[in-house]
Amino acid sequence: MGRVRSQDVRERPDVAVVVAARAGDPQAVEHLVRGFLPLVYNIVGRALDGHSDVDDVVQDTMLRALDGLAGLEEPERFRSWLVAIAVRQVRDRWRSRRARPQAELPEEAVQEAAAEADFADLAILRLALSGQRREAVEATRWLEDEEREVLSLWWLEAAGELTRAELAAACELAPQHAAVRVQRVKERLESARAVVRALTASPRCAELEAQLTSWDGRPSARWRKRLARHVRDCPQCLFTASELMPAEGLLGGFALVPVPIGLAGLLLAKSMPSASAAGGVAHAPDSVGRVAHLLGRSVAKPVAMLAAGAVVLAGGGALYAYTRSDAPVRPPAAHAQAPASPAASLPQPTPTTSATSTTSATPTTSATPSPASTTASTLLGRHALRSLDRSGRYVREVGNLGFLGPVAATSPGSVQQEATFRFVAGLADSHCYSIEDASGRYLRHYAFRIRLDANDGSAVFRKDATFCARPGSADGSVSLESYNYPGRYLRYRDNLELWLDPAQNTAAFRASRSFTVVPPWT
Repeated sequence: MGRVRSQDVRERPDVAVVVAARAGDPQAVEHLVRGFLPLVYNIVGRALDGHSDVDDVVQDTMLRALDGLAGLEEPERFRSWLVAIAVRQVRDRWRSRRARPQAELPEEAVQEAAAEADFADLAILRLALSGQRREAVEATRWLEDEEREVLSLWWLEAAGELTRAELAAACELAPQHAAVRVQRVKERLESARAVVRALTASPRCAELEAQLTSWDGRPSARWRKRLARHVRDCPQCLFTASELMPAEGLLGGFALVPVPIGLAGLLLAKSMPSASAAGGVAHAPDSVGRVAHLLGRSVAKPVAMLAAGAVVLAGGGALYAYTRSDAPVRPPAAHAQAPASPAASLPQPTPTTSATSTTSATPTTSATPSPASTTASTLLGRHALRSLDRSGRYVREVGNLGFLGPVAATSPGSVQQEATFRFVAGLADSHCYSIEDASGRYLRHYAFRIRLDANDGSAVFRKDATFCARPGSADGSVSLESYNYPGRYLRYRDNLELWLDPAQNTAAFRASRSFTVVPPWT
């Protein structure tokens, strides 16, 4: 199919495409993803101001919409329904961030996050903005979270991508109340534009310069209010802002910020097989590869396993038996329908074993515990995962993300708890494993980044939170391969953050994905 602009879809809604996607037609699913992904990406990106969660929320929005198509009784409302899902996901992400205090991240991760561009930077760079359009985008940095939510919708309305009715429905407001909210946000955006203009003036107002002595250089709503009061009362600053055009005039025909190719490919790789499975379409993996090629990136490539061989993991008098297979890894759809045989992925939990049972030994007080004494051929129970090649570092949670962090017998109890997990029968395949923390959240990958989330009951979550045990790079070690992305392994990167990365035939990569299973810390 040809490229579909979201505006074209709004003007000529094709109900037949939604109906076909609901029935599992992979071409219709592709049409919806390619047609509506830019809209969702721009709503979420501007509402979250380019936060590192943007890709996660976009992916979650699209997959929830595709998974929920069966319950959409009015296909002609797909567009407004999708926008409402996006706004709810943004709000959920805000609530989760506010409700859960973020632990201090490692210095390397903080530096990496600080280097990431916000959504304003992305818009300026990718759309080559200049003049007042650039200033308008920069002004969005000075708004609060709730204001950016409305702004993201109104911005697209002004650009011709949304209707006022869709905006009101997404905000769960009556049209007249939505109009009040929009007007309030427009006023604050105009105030922020005046501040941006005054700050970039040359020469800058001396009185304004004096007020900035205690400013840390980061835009915020508090500083917008403070500086806006000066601009309103200062003839020099007011004059610099007098030539600003109304924002509506700048946004007419404003292009959408392009979606990263990798995000589009990831969504198609995840959504196409599931859609085809629902409709009984056998050629979905081929379709995924074709679409990924069109997007300029190969996805879902089969990855050959390592050469045949056998490894025995011994510790504390117990044995963990593994076998390697030289057969090609199955694509995700086939993998989901035909789980790996017991011989191919030992150690395995028995399907009838309770998810809450434990076979781990009594915790040790040693700063470097020896491998856990668990029943042969099973990892069920509470354990810690110690890095094979990073001495004293364990898989643990830092601010709801997975990191390789230092843990010792003298570490605070909260740190030890963050490095203790319960291995249970895999949520998507009982021959594999899911890994749960003390609060009931699961280790899962989200856009290939390892994090801990509560089970939302979706098929996507179950697959993302399922890992299959494979032999590590040395005796006494184990690797965790993704269930729904065969050939990708949980490993640490240079900044010690945990990701799901494709296998590489290097000693360094094999070591970075290998862990020793040891008794729990708590």
